[in-house]
Amino acid sequence: MFTLPSLTLAAYGLLALGLLAASLRQEAPGWIALITSAMLALAAGVLQPLGVLSAAAVAGLTLALRRHPRPELYLVWIAALLALAVHALPGFDNPLLWQGRASPDSAPYRLFWSYDKGFAGLLLLLNLCRAPLPERQLGWPAAAVGALALLFVLGIAAAVGTISFAPKWPAWLLPWLLANCFLVSLVEEAFFRAGVQRWLELRTEPFAALMAASLLFGLAHLAGGWSWMGLATLAGIGYGLIYAARRQLWLAVLAHLAFNTLHLLLFTYPKLA
Repeated sequence: MFTLPSLTLAAYGLLALGLLAASLRQEAPGWIALITSAMLALAAGVLQPLGVLSAAAVAGLTLALRRHPRPELYLVWIAALLALAVHALPGFDNPLLWQGRASPDSAPYRLFWSYDKGFAGLLLLLNLCRAPLPERQLGWPAAAVGALALLFVLGIAAAVGTISFAPKWPAWLLPWLLANCFLVSLVEEAFFRAGVQRWLELRTEPFAALMAASLLFGLAHLAGGWSWMGLATLAGIGYGLIYAARRQLWLAVLAHLAFNTLHLLLFTYPKLA
């Protein structure tokens, strides 16, 4: 397993603190953490000069939306965030912490700490700090149904041969948990639940918003194949129900993290070879 220098760890630690603060609607600490983290990331080589330009441009666009909240500007902003999240913008050297097969019959896997995806998630959450929340809550029964749906997804995935039972305790579990919490689960739930689903619920019925956000979540996983997309869509319904139960982002984040952790510890990860 790869090790990281202290300056790099500090940059990611501040990024995680910023993500946590912004997810709790603490805007000023989030911006302070973002700027400080970016400075440390530049010093550590994770953020390179060209990446500074990309990051500054998207951050400036985020601030510009406060004064000019025009639809066309929002579309450009969302496209820029997605470009960051999928590593399409240059100037980021995301460290590789582990690579190989999690179990003998699993597909190859590489564990990255994706600074650009975390940076995009933090900018998204900073913009959402002032966003209104739907008043209607579906209640804890919806959360229970969502949790059952997630277990159902694992069962379906095993039944159709996408994954198989393969219990393990990887040596790289801790860095995986940190990455999956802050750079995967939090960022994705911020976009699909606190972003897309919340925005749609303010304009349409909760069920339609839930299904649309879940389908988009599934489409985001299309690179893994049609079956992977279908499973991700079902998982998105589970996360969406858990989010809608109390309108609390971290409920969906923890559900996402728990689902991925069960997948890693008990089944082939990410899927059968």
